[in-house]
Amino acid sequence: MLRDQVERCIDDCIARGPGAAAAPDAGQDGEFDALALAVFAEQFERVPLYRRLCELRGALPAGIEHWSQIPAAPADLFKEDLQTGTEPGARTFLSSGTTQGPARRSLHRVSPRSYELYRRCSLAQFRAMVLPDSPGPMSTLLLGPSPATHESSSLGHMYQFVIDAFAHQEPQGSPASPASCFGAGGDLDIDGAVEWLRASSAASRPVLILALTSTITAVFAALRKRGLELRLPADSRLVDTGGSKGGRTLSRNGILKAAWRFLHIPAYLCVAEYGMTELLSQFYDDALASRWSGGLGKRAKVGPRWSRSLVVDPATLTPVAAGQRGILRHFDLANFESIAAVQTLDLGVAAGRGFEVLGRAAGADTRGCSELMSSIAGAIPGSKPAGEQS
Repeated sequence: MLRDQVERCIDDCIARGPGAAAAPDAGQDGEFDALALAVFAEQFERVPLYRRLCELRGALPAGIEHWSQIPAAPADLFKEDLQTGTEPGARTFLSSGTTQGPARRSLHRVSPRSYELYRRCSLAQFRAMVLPDSPGPMSTLLLGPSPATHESSSLGHMYQFVIDAFAHQEPQGSPASPASCFGAGGDLDIDGAVEWLRASSAASRPVLILALTSTITAVFAALRKRGLELRLPADSRLVDTGGSKGGRTLSRNGILKAAWRFLHIPAYLCVAEYGMTELLSQFYDDALASRWSGGLGKRAKVGPRWSRSLVVDPATLTPVAAGQRGILRHFDLANFESIAAVQTLDLGVAAGRGFEVLGRAAGADTRGCSELMSSIAGAIPGSKPAGEQS
């Protein structure tokens, strides 16, 4: 079965180890291309809305010769019922709804088998990009959602995978046990986070902080207000997964400077993650992985070998020349169950082995995606073009 082939390919990438998992352009491109084309043909037949989009663009499987030609579904398409992931026991992941409001949240249904694949993919890429030096079990502070507080958050499940696999485990309540300072209402226990960090700075075990941009910003502000400049143990690191839950956020450079000033975590041990509810794979800064392998260069977001990314023109949705800005498109084999090719509205530019995220595209720059959504609106009962609220 095609699904078995896809999973064997991903598991083979994982088995090759962190170096291979961190190098999306290494080897076996022919195998990836063949699988990508087969996955496209299968999803074309199985996902009605995606097939409608492809037909309106005149992009049929018989005419596609390379993975980069596969039509990408606007991320907004996940706001509709794709009729995927309908097996018993399927989980439903929902986006935060911070961009267009909770009524227009992306919905990604994941079967038990795809959920297990999501776990394997998440852990492999995290290990490759955040733990290439194999620091061993770490004291872990969670400043973001978990399955216990936000069952529908794909990020929360990814956090839990990481904690289960890499956190130093002691009885709940022990100073060295994994700590969570993020509530079900999105509230942050700042006092608890500061006290946990203070206690950890007096210990010897390296610390792993998993945080949203807004929550780590709030913790830095609290440390500044209290006049605390802590020194966490050597090899401690910060993983910033983006996101603003209604709070102030520091810039990327601001976070790097604050991490060194208030926690004594050097910039190369601060790794930013880029992910989406619509994708089952994640992208990470390569600063730590590159340093560990002996390379130095500008930070870039790098995905696993079972994914590919393009920077495309926002008006024509065709790839831009090297070095030009555009909007990011991703192809993720782990998305076998839904749609593998996803068009975002995130501005970016190719950099190093991956890309740099520059922000969100302005409304005037997104007409290509808007036209795509408008073109299939007639096939979706009750739908509205992209950019409109229901």
